[in-house]
Amino acid sequence: MLSRRDALASATLLLCVSAAWAEPTLGLAERRAIAAYREGRFPAQEKAVQEAAGFPVPVEVAWDQLTIPGDAPYYADPGYFETTIFEPLAAGLRDVTKDQMGRDALRAKLKTVRIRYDEKTAPASAYQNGLKFEGGVLDVNWRPFANVADFKDRVEAVIKVLEKNF
Repeated sequence: MLSRRDALASATLLLCVSAAWAEPTLGLAERRAIAAYREGRFPAQEKAVQEAAGFPVPVEVAWDQLTIPGDAPYYADPGYFETTIFEPLAAGLRDVTKDQMGRDALRAKLKTVRIRYDEKTAPASAYQNGLKFEGGVLDVNWRPFANVADFKDRVEAVIKVLEKNF
């Protein structure tokens, strides 16, 4: 028979183990830094993506997924979000829309761009594996601030995924 003391000890141990395995939450520093980025720098990135697409495609960013606990000091660095996510996305869209056929295809099929980061499924370098195009949604699942020099590889991944689906 389980004593009351043993039951409490087991419950406490279970809570401690659960807390250790729980996803880290964003602290105040991260929330402030992402709010500053969203207000100060993101509008220009969103505009660049929309201009590259040739129409005001909605750009949905899962900020709670894209932000990484402890990285708040780096959010303002252009290499954090811009060089690794927004700029290659815009460059890929620009390439696809370089002619009227591409512009028409993109406008007809692309309804939304969704940007997120899922640590379990985002590729380390095979960037095409972090892109999906389904139901008019271009889903971008790339880790921010990783392999910053892989700009061209990211652009090519965007082009391949879009051209394949158009």
